[in-house]
Amino acid sequence: MSNHQPNFNGLTRRDFLRVGTVGATGVGLAGLGGLSANAFAETNDIGRLPQRRYGRTGLQISAMVGASDWSPDVIPLAVKAGVNYWHKAQKWTKETFPEAIKSQPRESYHLEVVVDRVGGDNKTGHIDEEQHYQFVKRAVANSGVGYYDVFKFHYGYHSVSEAKTNPGVVRAYERLKKEGLVKHLAISQHHYNNIGGDLAFEILNYLMENSPYEAAQFFYTYGDRKETQDLIALAKSKDFGTIAMKTMGGVGRAAGDPKFQSLLAEPKFAGSTPAAAMVKWLMANPNLTAAVVATKSFDQLLENIGAARQSKLAANDRHALDLLAGYNKGMTCLLCADCVTSCPEHIGIADIFRYERYALDYHELDRARAEYKTLTKNGTACIACGDCLPDCKADINILSKLKQVHDLLG
Repeated sequence: MSNHQPNFNGLTRRDFLRVGTVGATGVGLAGLGGLSANAFAETNDIGRLPQRRYGRTGLQISAMVGASDWSPDVIPLAVKAGVNYWHKAQKWTKETFPEAIKSQPRESYHLEVVVDRVGGDNKTGHIDEEQHYQFVKRAVANSGVGYYDVFKFHYGYHSVSEAKTNPGVVRAYERLKKEGLVKHLAISQHHYNNIGGDLAFEILNYLMENSPYEAAQFFYTYGDRKETQDLIALAKSKDFGTIAMKTMGGVGRAAGDPKFQSLLAEPKFAGSTPAAAMVKWLMANPNLTAAVVATKSFDQLLENIGAARQSKLAANDRHALDLLAGYNKGMTCLLCADCVTSCPEHIGIADIFRYERYALDYHELDRARAEYKTLTKNGTACIACGDCLPDCKADINILSKLKQVHDLLG
């Protein structure tokens, strides 16, 4: 969380705290002692997020994507700011579906349902047309939403070959579309080179040219590999929608590091933070449709909304990103997974470092430990051969880092 106070029409969170006991009513935000996003949203003009075309779906979606795991208390503010695309909306039932969204005309917001492999996790499970079909039918019935705008294959294909030869996901989607229960097809694609599969950009390059998929979600952060940049540009030219995820690498741990914060206090960074600068950097890419940005609190939501409304990086923002990049060097994985290809033990190094990000940047230690526990090979499988080291663009001592993460999550 930033130490800098976001400002909307002259009212900062500190101002709101000061006047809240007099002028704010409603349900208090969990953990924030009396703050009310409902009252704030009703009484303040926070502006609207830009919208962009989500590729071949034709949907106009907010540049910042909302998620079903956001606190219900911040959702009214997000809705007022124009967040109209909701990730993993199948987690909401009739009873838990946010009133702030439900009260809007159905065509004004877009809900996504994600389907996972069955009989295992994203690496060991399998595609099953009938089970995927039945899962979405149950989700529609349980939520009462009528339909989902986007059917998304969660975690994606293991390889280009699987995408070519296993039509189960597409067939489930087609059946559901005929029944009016879903409208568009998208994918959330991960890397699978640790199990003999392909990298995400290789799979997505195939899908955008040779399949009914209309959009994709994938890892993307500052300093990412050239192939991901090229993929985003190609997707734009092919009218293929793109949503960036895992965008805030290192931001959470930098925010809690006193040494980093003392550097950030220098005049050249004034008015910016790594979090705000990262959001602006994402929004400044005209080829990218939208981004999933970690939002855990009222402060973060305000900061993210303020940054997402801008599409230009100022000098202080670039300085803040460079400072973060230097801080991340040797410490924070970019999740490119190049190192995995060189590992003779086929350890999912990038997955392990992604779980570390959950713990240290998103402060979700329980989630990180639960994910780490599912690995068939964890950090202890490293034989310290060093074959991975030349491939790391972030200059991480992978051998040492695997031990550190195991101590944290094992």
